Amino acid sequence: MVMSGSTVYMSTKDGVLELVSNAVRLIKEGDRLTIVDDVGERLELSNVLVKEINLLSGNIVLEKEA
Repeated sequence: MVMSGSTVYMSTKDGVLELVSNAVRLIKEGDRLTIVDDVGERLELSNVLVKEINLLSGNIVLEKEA
């Protein structure tokens, strides 16, 4: 079985912005969220909340904390 990563988006007042395709790990430490993709690239974000995780479509939507 071939597994693919998820696509991570940021919800903004202007719409949705794609941050990472093929994300395989999300690590929450305090106010920081680290997203790791399938080749090990990392994106670190601060003060974000998970708005939605859709397991069927493989989409994760984040939003900035107010």
